[in-house]
Amino acid sequence: MMYMPFLLSGLGILLSLSFDVFKMSYFQILLSIGIFVSGIYIFLQDGYLTYMYGIFFTDPINCLMLLTVSFLELFVSLYSFGYIRTETAQGVPKRRFRYYYFWKNAFILSMFVSILSNNLGVYWVGLEATTLATAFLIAFYRSKESYEASWKYVMMCSIGITLGLFAVVLLYYATAKLYGESLSSLSFVNIISVANSLDKKLLFLSFILALVGFGTKAGFAPMHNWLPDAHSQAPSPISALLSGVLLNTALLGVIRFYQINQKAGIVYAGKFLLFFGTLTLFLASLLMLKQSEYKRLFAYSSMENMGVISLGLSMGGLATFGALIHILFHALSKGVLFMAAGNILSVLHKRKINEVKALFKGMKRSAFILTFGLAGISGFPPFSTFLSKMYTIVGTVQKSPLLGMVMLLSISLAFAGLFYQMLPMLFGEESKEKEKNLHPLMLLVPATMLITLLVFTFYLPQDFLKRVWDAVHEIEY
Repeated sequence: MMYMPFLLSGLGILLSLSFDVFKMSYFQILLSIGIFVSGIYIFLQDGYLTYMYGIFFTDPINCLMLLTVSFLELFVSLYSFGYIRTETAQGVPKRRFRYYYFWKNAFILSMFVSILSNNLGVYWVGLEATTLATAFLIAFYRSKESYEASWKYVMMCSIGITLGLFAVVLLYYATAKLYGESLSSLSFVNIISVANSLDKKLLFLSFILALVGFGTKAGFAPMHNWLPDAHSQAPSPISALLSGVLLNTALLGVIRFYQINQKAGIVYAGKFLLFFGTLTLFLASLLMLKQSEYKRLFAYSSMENMGVISLGLSMGGLATFGALIHILFHALSKGVLFMAAGNILSVLHKRKINEVKALFKGMKRSAFILTFGLAGISGFPPFSTFLSKMYTIVGTVQKSPLLGMVMLLSISLAFAGLFYQMLPMLFGEESKEKEKNLHPLMLLVPATMLITLLVFTFYLPQDFLKRVWDAVHEIEY
């Protein structure tokens, strides 16, 4: 079962070359169900397990990431089933989707390699592979804007990934003195066990490089310029994956280097993570007030939530617990928003906020999905993001009331920006029904995700909570 995420996503790559996109969409749903089941199985396994000659391993942190990817990927596969049929029915050439599932499965496989990697060098390879796979997906519609967004994405993330590679090399230099010039020197399990014996200056410098390098791909300010362009130009199902899970996969690299510094007793590493998290949260909240395209607005919301998560991780205790569960809840909430955006774009073919009016009259079901999605991502009760944001805020206030107030102010600004921009889209005088051509799954899938977020508010399994608290203890040491 431990190999299933790799095998099923790899099988998806092969099948996508053998079948046309409509037939492949059926196989993809079956594969995604298998990935989801294996993700739950792996998440529920107690303890730590290394496999495939120690190259891969599981711990509470990467198991949570794996569960998040497999959960959102299942919903995206179901949504893609309807999305492809709606797009082709409205004139997009079927051949345009020929390699859609090939690159999507390559993207998912690359994330699994990074998330489950015990070897930090292999983590870097997997993260670089996600750049290559998603570059083709961002440029999917072959417009001038999509090519520009893809080029900016490749250039910015490649620079970041290069800095991340320097972090890995520097860490290897520090550990090779103990483990020799072998793969053992890049094993996270090995490194964490001897962190106190390593050169603390080298460890801290490697963390700074990882924070800037991998943080570029995680959407940290001020290295975030690629993010709104890439998320706005990619097909909406892919935008959901970019926002919901790719950013978290990059953040995992920062977390690993942070764990090593924490284990070595380098407490000031947390100050830098706190700084970047706070800067990202506050800057994104301001930028959300002046966006002109709704998908770009949602992209900046992703950046804001990465700031919330990073800030919470740096504070420890209850704030870290809130940040970790927010990884899952944010992924589902942002998936709802990008799917609602996909519905609007498929029907109206307009990206500008001021060009979309009266959704409650012209696209009533999508309008309700969008409204509840906005409430969910803003942390309104009864959605589960209310719990995760509340835990993070309360945990932050316990450690620093001033910082808690800054966090609350930034989240309030983000809320104001979202609703200030989106409310004019929902109301108006247009009354013509325009939603009838949407495939039913494009409405049922995001609605199901909203129901899931409601359920998580009132019931979180004890095994889930235990694994999350185990992850908190892994980060705090």
